[in-house]
Amino acid sequence: MSSFKRRLVFLTVNSSFSHSSLALSLLHSACSGLTEWEWHRCDITTAQDSLNAVREIYACRCDLLVTSLYLFNRQKALEILQRYHTLAPECRIAAGGPECLGSGAQELLDEYPWLDCVFRGEGEEMFRYYLENFDTFDRTQNRILPAEGNGVYKEWTSSSYPVNDPFFVTDKPFVQLESSRGCPMHCFYCTSGSTAVRYRTLSQVREELSLLSAQGVKEVRILDRTFNVPQERGAALLKLFREEFPQMRFHLELHPQFLNDALRQELLQALPGQLHIEAGVQCFDQEVQNLSGRRSCVEALKEGVEFLCSIPAFETHTDLIAGLPGQSFEHILKDTGTLLKLNAAEIQLEVLKVLPGTPMREVALQHGLRYNPAAPYDVMMSNTISLEEIQQVRDLSRLLDLTCNHKDLHSTVVLMNEELPDFVARILSFFHEAKGNSATLWDLKKRFLFLFDICRKENLERSQRELACHWLLAGFPPGQGPDEYSEKCKFPPVQVRLISGTDACLGLPETRFWRLPLPNCTCYFAYNRSFALHLPAAVWLSDDE
Repeated sequence: MSSFKRRLVFLTVNSSFSHSSLALSLLHSACSGLTEWEWHRCDITTAQDSLNAVREIYACRCDLLVTSLYLFNRQKALEILQRYHTLAPECRIAAGGPECLGSGAQELLDEYPWLDCVFRGEGEEMFRYYLENFDTFDRTQNRILPAEGNGVYKEWTSSSYPVNDPFFVTDKPFVQLESSRGCPMHCFYCTSGSTAVRYRTLSQVREELSLLSAQGVKEVRILDRTFNVPQERGAALLKLFREEFPQMRFHLELHPQFLNDALRQELLQALPGQLHIEAGVQCFDQEVQNLSGRRSCVEALKEGVEFLCSIPAFETHTDLIAGLPGQSFEHILKDTGTLLKLNAAEIQLEVLKVLPGTPMREVALQHGLRYNPAAPYDVMMSNTISLEEIQQVRDLSRLLDLTCNHKDLHSTVVLMNEELPDFVARILSFFHEAKGNSATLWDLKKRFLFLFDICRKENLERSQRELACHWLLAGFPPGQGPDEYSEKCKFPPVQVRLISGTDACLGLPETRFWRLPLPNCTCYFAYNRSFALHLPAAVWLSDDE
C-alpha cells in the first residue's frame, strides 16, 4: 500500500481570539478513516494580517485548501484564498458555510472562478464524498455539492461529538455545542428557517457535557436556533444543566412566546449566573411578524419577555431587527421603548441582512427591500422605511450600546424612558442636535454628561438622582456632573446595610462620608484613598429616613 498522503489545510477565520469554529472538528470527525489525507489547520482572526496566513499555508504545500465562509469573515477569508491561489494555482480550493447557501454558491463561483468546489448546506457527508473521489472528481460538472437545494446531514444525531476530535479547541473562553440542528420556525431572514429539525437525546447531551467538563470547560454556547422548542425538551435540558452541571454557564437562544409551566418553573429555579438568555423579539407588530414568516403572537411574545426579564438569576438580552417587510421607523422606536419598559438587560438592534439562501431574497422585491448586494447584505431602504431612517436606526443601535447596555447607565436609561414620553425619539434627537457620533460618547464620563444634559433639559429629577448615584458608584467625584444632591456627612446611621466595599474604612480619620438621598432610600459613600483611589471604599443603603 502506498504511503503517499495528500495534504489538506483548513483555514479558520474567527472574529476574535475568544471565538473558535466547530467546522473543522465536525468535518475531520466525519472523514475519519480516510488515512490518505493529512490534515493541518491555520487559525487567524479578521484583524490579523492576511499575508502571514498565506505564508503559513504556503509552507504546508497542500493539495487542498478549505475554509468555511460566514458573513463576518467572508472578505478576509476570500482575500487569503485568492492570494494563495496566485502563489499556488495548482492547489485546489474549496469553501462551505452559510455564505454558500442557496444562490450564494453560484454567485461565489461566478465571482471567484478559481474555486474548485462549493459545499451548500451541512457539509459532513458532502465533504467526505469529495475527499473520497478527489482524483476522479469532475471539476467541470460538479462544482456545487449538492447540485440542488441545501444539504442536510441526516446522520448527525448518531455522529461523534466534536469534543472527541483532536482539532476541537477547549482553551478559549467558551465552546459551542449543538443539541439540535435545524429550526421549526419559518422566519424568512434565517438560514435555518424551515430546515429539518434533528435532536440529540438527553443522554447524548449529558454525555457530551460530561466530556467537556472533564476537559475543564466552564462556559458553553448552545447553538440551537430555538432552544425551548419543543418546550418539554427545553425544560428537561434546563433541569439537566442545573442539577448535573452547576459549575458550567450556558448561553441560550429562547423564543419568548413558548414558555409553558414546566419551562417557567425551571427558569425560576435557575442557579444565579448559570444562564445567559437571548430572547428573539425582532418586532412587536403582528403584521410585520406575519410578513417576515415568524408569525409570533405579539401579546404572548411581550408577556414572555416580561417574565424572562423579571427573573433575577440571569440577564435577558433581547434582539430587534430593523428593515423587515412592512416595518416603519415608528415601529422601531415603539419596540425599543417597550423593551426599556420591560427592563431588558440589553437591547441589540440590528439592520436586517438579506442573506443568501433565505426566503427573504424571494420576497425582497415585493416589499421594496433595497439591500447591499455584497456582504453584509444590509437593507438600505424599503417601501416603509427610508434611507435616512435606516441611518437613524444605526445611530440608535450605537446609542443603546453606549447607554442602555452599559451596566453603569442601564437603570438610569430605563427610568428616563419611564419619566419622559417618547424617550427613544427624544434621546436620538438630543444626539443629533449635539452633532453626536459614537466617538463623542466613547468615554464613559461623556456618556454620563450626555444623559445628565437630557435630564436637566427635560426636568427629569428622579432620573438625575439615579444617574448621580451611578456617577458616584463609577468612581466620579461627589458634587460634580449629575451629582447635585449629595452632601458631606458624618458616620452612616446604624441601620444601614453595606452593599459594596468594606467596613474597615470606618473610624479612620482620613475617611470622608457623603450622603445621597434617593426617591425610596438613601445611599452613603465612604472615601479613603488607602482603600480605593477613585472608587468609594464602601457604600451603604438605608430605607427612607
